[in-house]
Amino acid sequence: MIRVSARRFQLGVASIVACAGSLAYGAPQAPPVVITPSIIDFGRVAPGSRHRAAFEIVNTGSAPVTIKSVVPSCKCTDVNQLAGTMIASGSKAILEATLDVPTTPGEKDAKVFLTFEGYAQPMMALMKADASLPIRATPAFVDALKKVSGGTILVTSEDRQPFTVVSAGGVAPVFEGFNPATDAPRASYTLKWNAPTSPCESMPLWWIVETDRPDCPLIALRIRHECTGSRADPTKADRFWFFPEPIVVAGRVPSGQSVSVPIVIEHYNSTGRGAVVRPDWSQVKSVKSLSPSLVASLEGTRPGNREDVAVLLKVSPAPGVDGLIYALVEVETASGTGSFAVVMQVPKVDGAR
Repeated sequence: MIRVSARRFQLGVASIVACAGSLAYGAPQAPPVVITPSIIDFGRVAPGSRHRAAFEIVNTGSAPVTIKSVVPSCKCTDVNQLAGTMIASGSKAILEATLDVPTTPGEKDAKVFLTFEGYAQPMMALMKADASLPIRATPAFVDALKKVSGGTILVTSEDRQPFTVVSAGGVAPVFEGFNPATDAPRASYTLKWNAPTSPCESMPLWWIVETDRPDCPLIALRIRHECTGSRADPTKADRFWFFPEPIVVAGRVPSGQSVSVPIVIEHYNSTGRGAVVRPDWSQVKSVKSLSPSLVASLEGTRPGNREDVAVLLKVSPAPGVDGLIYALVEVETASGTGSFAVVMQVPKVDGAR
């Protein structure tokens, strides 16, 4: 499987536009091609999982057609290299693609655009999935945009088994229509949230729901706020990289133990159309925890393609710390530093939660 880079994606889109302009006079628009299926829906899948798909590209015309380009819409998608492939009349080619699902809950889709020699209109194959945990949050984010000061989140166990919400947003949960002092545990709760009031530079990106379910101790919901968009990482342009998913949900980690986790850093140069001006941007020098509650160390790196690198680190709760840990970890490369969140649940020594 060959990954198509963001730079190639930009060039591919530009070629599609150029093709449409150059063939505006008298040229056929849509190629005589049918993509089957047009959509592959993987349904509910585990966050962080990877899924393979195959599409048939069938030439329904009377003459051969040649694939000019195959361009995915995002780096979450790999495709096989079909550019230059000629498909005879009545024959087919196979488009192989994979969808990398984010590690946080929510719906994800990815498109693959195909252009053909002599035709202006691109064709499209679509993949989609719903990254789901054993406990589903609806919506899968905290929407505090446009000065919204509060709202509710519905959390429901998929197997309808009762569970307990231990904390929400780092504090004791506030429920709507439920009294934990008198009511029995349920399979569904409505949680109230208030918009963060921190300055932009210290605004949290995530609202964490903590439960007593061993298979789903933590649910990380992105906070949508004016400070958590482009303002959340103002130095990424200077260091030429960013975290596409700036969180690691480490799950339940007993005191005295550690887990190895990856975090991906991705090349960034929007003003230079993706050009690499700092070849050393991916040379990771160190990893360190910015919180006394968490210990973090660098284990190594695993290159992806020329535009992303998985940084492998070991994280553990600091001695004597239990409960919910929400800590920032800093990654330093040769071109600068950036931070992401690590979340873990540390059971009390006696096992009680």
